Amino acid sequence: MATKKINSKEKSSTATAATSAGTITRNEAVSLFMLIRDIKNSNLSREALVKYVMLRVKLKALYDEYERVRQEISEQTKPEGWKEGDAQDEWNEAFRPVMEAWLNEPADVETKIFTESDCADLIMSNPDKTGTFVDVVMEYLKK
Repeated sequence: MATKKINSKEKSSTATAATSAGTITRNEAVSLFMLIRDIKNSNLSREALVKYVMLRVKLKALYDEYERVRQEISEQTKPEGWKEGDAQDEWNEAFRPVMEAWLNEPADVETKIFTESDCADLIMSNPDKTGTFVDVVMEYLKK
């Protein structure tokens, strides 16, 4: 199951309230890691880079946990006797609520690590990224 990508136009009021308070869900943390996984950070100061690297380490650990949990839930919800090529509707119906419940749990990761200037430096390091990237950086990484 793919996680829902972070999209600032689709955030629920709950998610917005959560990020304002500094708490994010596992879903948001996994999506954030997927967004920043391959970005550049060449314009960050040494201090900001240390914060960024430590955040990446925490997000990567959560992402690895997500992959492990996703596999476990998939195995646990697999219909008995299911074979490759069989319809997946029953399996999806069993899998989805369990995975969504796990993803909706709070993540124990503080993402608001940057000043406005640090955010600008990260954004300038990635001139090829879209406006959505800018929105997410400001929403999730700015103190």
